Amino acid sequence: MKTYKEENVGLLSTLKPTVNFANKMAAKGGQIWGPRTISDCQLIFVISGKATLTLGESTFLLNAGECVFYGENSPHKLVSSASDPFTFMSIHFDWNGKSSEPIHPLHGIMDCKLTENVTLYKIRIDEQREIIFPHHFIMPSIDSLFSNIVREYRYEEPGYTFILRGLLTQLITLIIRNDINGNLSLGERRKIAPALESIRKQPEKNWTIQELAEICGYHPTYYASIFKESTGYTPKQFLINERIRRAKQFLLEAKTVEEVSMKLGYTSIHYFCRNFKSITGLTPTEYKLQSLVL
Repeated sequence: MKTYKEENVGLLSTLKPTVNFANKMAAKGGQIWGPRTISDCQLIFVISGKATLTLGESTFLLNAGECVFYGENSPHKLVSSASDPFTFMSIHFDWNGKSSEPIHPLHGIMDCKLTENVTLYKIRIDEQREIIFPHHFIMPSIDSLFSNIVREYRYEEPGYTFILRGLLTQLITLIIRNDINGNLSLGERRKIAPALESIRKQPEKNWTIQELAEICGYHPTYYASIFKESTGYTPKQFLINERIRRAKQFLLEAKTVEEVSMKLGYTSIHYFCRNFKSITGLTPTEYKLQSLVL
């Protein structure tokens, strides 16, 4: 029976990740790392060749463009292919570093036996959603971002720790977006695409589940189910979120709160203000005044 340790990383927007080590290297055929644990977290991006990662009871066969992640005290073993050794980039990091200064991971590496205990990292995206940071994903597009992190770490130019934190924050965010948009079934998302488009085109309309389901050609109960599975929100909450996203744009264009409320289909300005504050933490007036501060 699989057992996991869970760690709550916190809210995505408040993370302060720190790069401890970053490197690019070509492995030898059959080269082995582990079984071992580390005292921080690690991301590995495969540039070319093949490798195998054993993480607890799971095994991942890695090819170019693939990435793996494991965290503190998660037993793992990485083996380069004997016939097609891999070239890769590696980043050791902490989710929330007290300082942006790197702490070299060497002394935190320990030999171990491969067991089934693996740490899962929960990240809260917003008030409605949280995800488990993925252990394995295919994402060739992050090659250049990995390269920039490795370069900044190697050359230690002025302000490099500050830049490293920004680049790592961007990398983590892109991985989370990829997980949300990819792992929540592209097939299911396509099923509700006409409804999403309708809401975005007409957020001021008081869409009912029946209307949106008919646009997609499904029974309302089934439609509501796949909508929540694919987006993480109910159709009503998604509509409110889209209205508030538009409201923020309109408020920056010097429209009054009353105008914005009416433009987005609200019959009650008090209900609009309540929705706006529940999502942004500010009243529409406070948000508008904040945008005027230089």
